Amino acid sequence: MKTIYKNEIYEVIGISPMDEDNGCQVTLRSDRTGRVAAEDALCHDGAGHPLAFLPLGITDGQTLALIREFDTWYANTGQDLRDWAAEFQLIVRMLLCGYMVANPQYLELDEVIGPVWETIKGDRESMGKEADKTMESGKERKLKERLEANYEEYIRQLRQKPEEELIGMASEIAAVNFIYGELGVEGAFGEYADYLLLFENPLEVVCDTWQEYEGFRQRDKELEQVLWSMKDMGTGIGDYPKAAQAGEGTQGQGVVMC
Repeated sequence: MKTIYKNEIYEVIGISPMDEDNGCQVTLRSDRTGRVAAEDALCHDGAGHPLAFLPLGITDGQTLALIREFDTWYANTGQDLRDWAAEFQLIVRMLLCGYMVANPQYLELDEVIGPVWETIKGDRESMGKEADKTMESGKERKLKERLEANYEEYIRQLRQKPEEELIGMASEIAAVNFIYGELGVEGAFGEYADYLLLFENPLEVVCDTWQEYEGFRQRDKELEQVLWSMKDMGTGIGDYPKAAQAGEGTQGQGVVMC
């Protein structure tokens, strides 16, 4: 008998008797690796014989897809409705609770469970990738918005400075404009969004570090390398205001860049 467990197809080798706590152990062999393991399971005998259930952990959509498959499989067993209705109802109820049956009496799942699960599993991976993509794009959008706010504040401060001071800030201004332009490119540095969003002013943090590299005449350093090094070493953490501390201790002081 085949079942699904931990996103794989397993052969059910054996099931221990149900104990007084409605538990049992199911011995499984992975179709993919051949690994054999005994796993704890829930047991119910409401269908006229004990059924063992293993945790499944799938989405609501995939649960519905499996229920539809079980409905089709039971319709093709040739059994009288009264014979399998209780078992079908129990299997569906447990699926809705997140558990997959390991030993249905009226089904021979070996030929059908594999192809069906590969389809459902593929849908799961696809949905997971889409969710990850959406989450990443959300972080990038949030980072872009924060960078825009940092840059606007920086420009506002520049406008308040006398001309002779601005002349002396030429290299700093060039660095800020460069960093802002590069980080603002959609999808360019998305892998660093989590790290940069730790800071109230990520533009300042990156700008300071970039100018340090320039000060050491490491002009051959690409921004990608600088960001990787910053994230790897945790540059700025503890030295710059965190995002959660925005506005604390800085009100009335302005934002100091580079």
